[in-house]
Amino acid sequence: MAMNDAEHKVMNLSQIAAELGVSKTTVSRAISGKGRVSEETRAKVQAYIRIHNYRPNLVARGLAQNKTYNVALVIPRHFQQLDLAFLRRTMGAVYELATQNDYDVLLSMVSERDTSPLRRLLDNHKIDGAILTRTIMNDPLIPLLKEYSLPFVAIGRPQPPDDQVMSVDNDQVGGARELTTLLLMKGMRRIAILGGTLLYTVNQSRVQGFRQAYAQMNLPVEENLVYLELESDSQRINALEKALTFGPDCILCMDEEVASLVMRTLRQRGIKVPEQIKVASLYDSPELVNMVPQVTAVQYDAFQLGNMAMQQLLATMEGTEVERRLELGFQVILRDSTKT
Repeated sequence: MAMNDAEHKVMNLSQIAAELGVSKTTVSRAISGKGRVSEETRAKVQAYIRIHNYRPNLVARGLAQNKTYNVALVIPRHFQQLDLAFLRRTMGAVYELATQNDYDVLLSMVSERDTSPLRRLLDNHKIDGAILTRTIMNDPLIPLLKEYSLPFVAIGRPQPPDDQVMSVDNDQVGGARELTTLLLMKGMRRIAILGGTLLYTVNQSRVQGFRQAYAQMNLPVEENLVYLELESDSQRINALEKALTFGPDCILCMDEEVASLVMRTLRQRGIKVPEQIKVASLYDSPELVNMVPQVTAVQYDAFQLGNMAMQQLLATMEGTEVERRLELGFQVILRDSTKT
């Protein structure tokens, strides 16, 4: 009867070398398939492993193949509470696929310009690859990873564009454009948009899609209804209250965090959604679905995003040629918050 994983013995290179009367280097080469070793010796080592149900541990295999079997998942420091639905699902997909391929995932939290946590992993040769969960303008992590010639995948759109960087992203421009277009077609001409810093390329893409929708319908964007670089709740509430003085038809929120705050604030002010004003979000979340009324939003598959990023990284670490840029789809979900 086949032994399960718990019953497998952990292979020790020294023990096998002593049993077979060869060096550890010879055993390592026979296991990895790399290096000069006779076919007779290779077959003897492989037969010994099969007979004794040995399974190489990752340290031994890593030494044999010059790998650590670790990958870094690089996260902005201000996400350290890990309470964003997008981040949780993306991380879950990366961990799941990494585990299936015998990799461990190391979290590396970096600030916008401080690359030292990732640099330490690189200096100490602790990782075989990395996934950047967010991209920023002139991202210092990209030249750092290039300097070390480490395989990596960026989730997002590097700016300035770089054809050498592998990236995976949802069609953020298309999602923002389609939702804005639908709102305009429903008669909401005066749309106020509230969002965070344009340092993050995802926000740039969403603003781009918003403006494209207006341009395609030959309508002007009311610049006094555009509020960006909002990085705190107090800034967002102040921007909302200022926007309300101009009488917008709809508040379009850059992400689910802004949308949740807007909905709570409007409720506190006694402003009814959608009767008095509409609300929509350029990113969906379970919280927006559970609100009353439910909030119209662009839905992306964060799990698929993490899965595809990890697939790209695994292929690259194995030396397989892959597409340099993958763009995944989206779905606009119309809900009661924009009902006319």
